[in-house]
Amino acid sequence: MLHESSSAPGETERTDSSSLRSSPGDALKVCLVGPPTVTDFEDPEVAESEAIRLIAEHAPIGVLSLAAVLEQCGAAPQIVDLNRLYYSYLRAPGETASKTDFCSYVAAELDQLAFDVLGFSSICSSYPLTIRIAEQMKRRRPGVPIIFGGPQASVVDVPTMKAYPFVDVIVRGEAEETLPALIAAIASGATPSGIHGITYRDGGRIVRAPNAAVIADLDAIPLPAFHLYPELRDCHYVPLELGRGCPFACSFCSTNDFFRRKFRLKSPETVIAQMRLVRDTYGITTFDLIHDMFTVDRKRVMAFCEAVIATGEQFYWNCSARTDCIDEEMIATMARAGCKAIFFGIETGSARLQTIVKKNIDLAEAATRIEATDRHQITTAVSLITGFPDETMDDLRDTVHFFVDSLRFDFAEPQLHILAPLAETPLESHHRKELVFDDILSDMSHQGWRQDPVDREMIQSHVDIFPNFYSIPTPKLDRAYLRELRDFLLNGSVRFRWLLVALHQDSGDVTQAFEAFRRWYAADPDRGPRPDLQESRYYASKTFCDDFIAFVRDDYAPRLARTPRVLHSILDYERALLAEAPPPTEVTAEDQDISDITLVPKLTDGVVLTECAADYQRIIRCLRRKGDLRRIPRRPATIATRQHADKRLDVVMLSPLSAQLLKLCDGARTVSDIAGRLTPTNRTISAIPAEKVCMFGLEVLRQQGLIALHRDLAAKAG
Repeated sequence: MLHESSSAPGETERTDSSSLRSSPGDALKVCLVGPPTVTDFEDPEVAESEAIRLIAEHAPIGVLSLAAVLEQCGAAPQIVDLNRLYYSYLRAPGETASKTDFCSYVAAELDQLAFDVLGFSSICSSYPLTIRIAEQMKRRRPGVPIIFGGPQASVVDVPTMKAYPFVDVIVRGEAEETLPALIAAIASGATPSGIHGITYRDGGRIVRAPNAAVIADLDAIPLPAFHLYPELRDCHYVPLELGRGCPFACSFCSTNDFFRRKFRLKSPETVIAQMRLVRDTYGITTFDLIHDMFTVDRKRVMAFCEAVIATGEQFYWNCSARTDCIDEEMIATMARAGCKAIFFGIETGSARLQTIVKKNIDLAEAATRIEATDRHQITTAVSLITGFPDETMDDLRDTVHFFVDSLRFDFAEPQLHILAPLAETPLESHHRKELVFDDILSDMSHQGWRQDPVDREMIQSHVDIFPNFYSIPTPKLDRAYLRELRDFLLNGSVRFRWLLVALHQDSGDVTQAFEAFRRWYAADPDRGPRPDLQESRYYASKTFCDDFIAFVRDDYAPRLARTPRVLHSILDYERALLAEAPPPTEVTAEDQDISDITLVPKLTDGVVLTECAADYQRIIRCLRRKGDLRRIPRRPATIATRQHADKRLDVVMLSPLSAQLLKLCDGARTVSDIAGRLTPTNRTISAIPAEKVCMFGLEVLRQQGLIALHRDLAAKAG
């Protein structure tokens, strides 16, 4: 039975340090568990990739902030990062990755710790796992109160407590004032009836207290308790909260309601002081400055940037913004203040859907802002969503076009997500009775190859708790098609960015090339073992990469393309990047005099030469400005690629002279031999002795790391 507390909303009383003790002299021990973000990746090879490792190292800022507040009040908090624990689990000898086993692994690890209260922060994607861990811990420690908090538990508090009796209390919304008051009540044995912002049990009843007031003075919140997180020293960046609250009302978004749409910013002095403290303590100068919508208040954004610039100190940071709440001057100032990345939620490339989902941004203006950030070398995440219930094929094409057009900017990183119906959002509430469990999951909810069977059983039993794992039907679009198109675009843009742009420009719509690829693949049953094209795993594989290049080369370019020569040139370049070079070794430059004509130049290990039908760099310039690809002249060019031992790749567009020289550096010719074979390529060079031209050109190639000079080969060459 649910009872709404009848007391009026208001501030939760602040807690003094003496109240957070389990007994006189003993601080109450509170274990806070951060929500995992990488446990979907059961394949160790995927989990250990650089991209996923970077996600995993994001310090659990929410529980670290709460730990700092609890310490101020006299409690003894400790932090458990489930991302770090997951890697320990994956690397443990003899373990086979599965969430069921990981759940038991976590419970066993937690059971070794001493604590009086156990708290779990929650997000929608890992909420089933959080609940299962809590259940195991209640069996192991039946007398320990279990508290949930965070975005997901806050919006599904009542159904969670009805379904899972081992959850004792849920703290809703901002918890820096609510949690200390709750811990004080637990320490004293008092009932939490006067505490706002919680949902709790009172005998057989579930009581939902009024919402707590938002925290007005964010400067009063101390620096997160990073000292409780020793792994921070190994991180590339540190998250710091810049402020809270987005005043907009997008129909699909849940974070605006979590912070009650009350826009607040910390003062520049507070943020800069915290950045300095982190730098001086941990040696880290790069920060993820967290705020749903930092740039809403232009005056305060400019004040922050100018304060950072005035310090004369170098900090690097990223943030989130709306394209209609930022301008050219602000972007330039942010860049000078150290901004290196901005997240732009564009959501849809359809002007019609912009109105329907209440995002309401001007798409032409958005493209202008992305271009401006690119000019200032600010990396831009361009986030788009497909799968809206009202979406048509024309809307989808508009979104795909915005995605591909963003690829024209070097510093833009477009994303495409399938819509997740997040709990209690206007979109989810409106379509709640229509939700279907169709296994076409948003990456907001699940990112791995498969769902854990126990998770699936929980999700199917409680749609009201886990709606984000469901789908809203799209009557005018095939959802399987959406998923496959998304996988194609995301993996294609990573593997051959400019080929996608060229195909889009050649055809007018890259979805036409995608559909032609599907038909081509299905038409030949003799192509070998045919992977299921519905599987994301295929599009993430090298097999897809090879297949798609073969499709463009053998089918699209000769049969469908308007500019086949341009496509072949890009394919030549892409094949060069994918070429299997000899095992690379880092070269120690020999201290040899290039004027010694008896030395033998040889290509450095890992160098591959590729002939292109046209000037690749000119093609890219044309694609950037949406120029006429038919005007690209037939001018053969040579590219040199060099793979380093650390997997870095150098790409050099060679001049005709450099290309000629490199082709002669086969390890069988001396400098003198090469000079004798050199063909003058223009009048200026023909007026200079070939030997001087050769030595100058070889020295340039050596400085570029493309050749090494060998004395031990000279005798063989002679």
